[in-house]
Amino acid sequence: MRGRFRHAGHVKRVATVFLVGIVAFLIARRELIPADFGTLGFYRAGAIDEARARPIAYAGNASCVDCHRGKYENEFADPAAPPADPVSDNRHSVLRCESCHGPLALHAINQKKRDAGEDAPDTPVPLVTADKLCLGCHLEITARPAFQPQVRVGDHGDTDKCASCHRPHRPRTDEDDEG
Repeated sequence: MRGRFRHAGHVKRVATVFLVGIVAFLIARRELIPADFGTLGFYRAGAIDEARARPIAYAGNASCVDCHRGKYENEFADPAAPPADPVSDNRHSVLRCESCHGPLALHAINQKKRDAGEDAPDTPVPLVTADKLCLGCHLEITARPAFQPQVRVGDHGDTDKCASCHRPHRPRTDEDDEG
């Protein structure tokens, strides 16, 4: 009988370690997990109200198209040419305006206020000038589809900025249009 329980001390120590670990886990779980977690599924129910309270940053593509039809890309426009259309005259029209220009809700709100005669600050649309933005889609990567124009940095354009030859909305160069 005595030999049968000779390792009982080891079992008690291991059981004590597991018991302390389980109690520590339950205390940490109670302290760290918000009370509303899990009431509406596997997320925190309060996150919905927090997201709703955040200011809207994006205006949506329809807002851009509504205002910029006919007064779009005016810095390159030929005064004699018909007004440009943000969808049909834009090679990047599959992208949403805010994909490249960033969140524009404040621009849209302020412009509508200014159009209504209210005093609102001017919030211009940021121009796309960073090569990093262009190369995010056009850097040569083998897995990209062949129909997507791709460039190898160094072989294309030397050290010039992308926008020095390509207009972001009409990326074909003047040389492409001639040939």
